[in-house]
Amino acid sequence: MKRKGFVCFVVIIVLALGTSVFGQDRFRWRAGSTWTPAINLIDSDRYFVKIVNEMSGGRITMTHHPAGEIVPAFELFDAVAKGALEAGFDWPSYWASKNTAFDLFGSVNFWFTPGDYLTWVYHGGGLQIIREVFAKYNLYYIPTGLTPSESGFRTNKPIRSIADYKGLTIRTPLAQTMWILEQIGAKPVKIPGGEIYMALKLGTIDGAEFSNVSCDWGMKFQEVTKYWNVPCWFQPSSLLGVMINMDSWKKLPKDLQAIMEEAGKAAVAWSNGHWNWLDAAATANFKKAGTTITVLPSEDLKKLEQLSVKFMEMEAAKNPDYKKVVKSMMAYLQAFAPVREWQGEWSFGRNPTIYPKLD
Repeated sequence: MKRKGFVCFVVIIVLALGTSVFGQDRFRWRAGSTWTPAINLIDSDRYFVKIVNEMSGGRITMTHHPAGEIVPAFELFDAVAKGALEAGFDWPSYWASKNTAFDLFGSVNFWFTPGDYLTWVYHGGGLQIIREVFAKYNLYYIPTGLTPSESGFRTNKPIRSIADYKGLTIRTPLAQTMWILEQIGAKPVKIPGGEIYMALKLGTIDGAEFSNVSCDWGMKFQEVTKYWNVPCWFQPSSLLGVMINMDSWKKLPKDLQAIMEEAGKAAVAWSNGHWNWLDAAATANFKKAGTTITVLPSEDLKKLEQLSVKFMEMEAAKNPDYKKVVKSMMAYLQAFAPVREWQGEWSFGRNPTIYPKLD
């Protein structure tokens, strides 16, 4: 009798605590993405999901769904904001039509390299500003990826000067870049990444840009373009992240929120090295495939930079959020300028002039 009584007591306790211990503390989340499996930017999404699922010990189960599996890429923002999905991996600049401040979070013409984003986001007040803007749309934001410099424009007509842009229909999604291209006579269009290959193959567009070199190689742009124009003045780096429905975020216990925050930092660091490493082989592959690299002269880059600043001034006058972001970024750049000056070419990116002979 005593044993039966003890068993009944345990069963009652388990049932009583079940909702608090075994139910409320476990969460199942679906996370959409703006990327298809053919786009290797999806790698940072998957890394983040893996880390969160493992570190939480099963208390949160996040499933990853590529673009189109649940919602199309450009519908992801609204789906997460409204709670149709708990989360969605993105590139913030896709949402510039909702608020032009998002354009700066994803990439900035002539400005932020990976090191700049890393410093500004985590130490220069950037993350706070990013979250302030996303919060206006019922979203919480965690950075999860940081690309190296993007490739540049891939075209079927050579671009050797500003004049060569005239008349070209070019795919690019960044609002700042689109405006600049219009000023120099090009015709910018915004289409999802998964549609670029066919648009180039059919000749619907004359050229396109998408992401870093390994990503472009994986999307097989070497099959449908002949020329590669450098440097990539319009996207020296891109910040990626995960949008989280604010209501879903607030339901998480503090320790699970902390796990997600740290998983984001891990994914940012891992992804940048990951894509840097892949870009070395991809660059060699493009050359072997016969792609011709063309270089814009420095005087033309100066003209393009002047246009980029003009766009910032115009947009800042219209949008207080945009102005706040530009002022914060500019304050960081001006504060860091003396450091960059003394670092010179020994900052990240210098190529040695001579190597030791080891064999």
